Amino acid sequence: MFTGHCNRLLICLLVGSSLATSACGPSQRDKFAPIIVKNVEVTIAEPQTTYTGRTAIVKPGDNLYSISFVAGFDYRDVAVWNGMADPEATIYPGQVIKLYPPEGEEYSGYQQAEEVSPSQPASQSVSTSSEQAPSTTVTVPAATSASTGWIWPAQGEIISGFSKSKRRNGIQIAGVSGAPIKASADGSVVYSGTGLIGYGRIIIVKHSPQFLSVYAHNSRVIVKEGERVSKGQKIAEMGSTDSDRVKLHFEIRKNGTPVDPAQYLPKS
Repeated sequence: MFTGHCNRLLICLLVGSSLATSACGPSQRDKFAPIIVKNVEVTIAEPQTTYTGRTAIVKPGDNLYSISFVAGFDYRDVAVWNGMADPEATIYPGQVIKLYPPEGEEYSGYQQAEEVSPSQPASQSVSTSSEQAPSTTVTVPAATSASTGWIWPAQGEIISGFSKSKRRNGIQIAGVSGAPIKASADGSVVYSGTGLIGYGRIIIVKHSPQFLSVYAHNSRVIVKEGERVSKGQKIAEMGSTDSDRVKLHFEIRKNGTPVDPAQYLPKS
């Protein structure tokens, strides 16, 4: 009997010890708790316009011009692909924009009868090599208000030229922070903001159904979307937003496709 009593006592002690250990040690839930690493900062990027295959998801501040600009299409084509009778139609955050023609159609760029560029007679032709950047920096000639041709948007040194093969969609003009940026031709502002990654504060001006001009990396923008601007009017100030130095990135796009600005800007 004594032996049986000792055995029962031993069992009780073992069970009690087990329960005590369980109460003091990590629980089953704690065993799978996440490990917390101190002094590590995790930054979650804010949502941006995303392109999934050939579609775009609209975010606040987008419009058809900015989405078409990034995708490299003419805004009128994008409007047609999305069943919009009016290319100026309002689009809304979260809306999915198709960036491809209807099934069975092959896209070859916007087709339209040749149209004279802003303030430039059809007979005027200025040609330069569009495949080579200047070997040395070149000083931009003073902007001219001559009735023929566009005008230079800023003063400074050309540090990068247009090159289709190297995907350089425009020219880059180095200057000083705060220097005036001027509209290269008459038109209306169709986009002004910071929503296009890699361009900083950017302005897009529509000059005609065919032509747009682009002004990027500005430190300050002084025009608003929908505003009419005149050739030579100050629209921004030079800066380094989303850039490694102070400069203006300038593009001319014809039917959504970048073209060499040197073909349109005056030589002197």
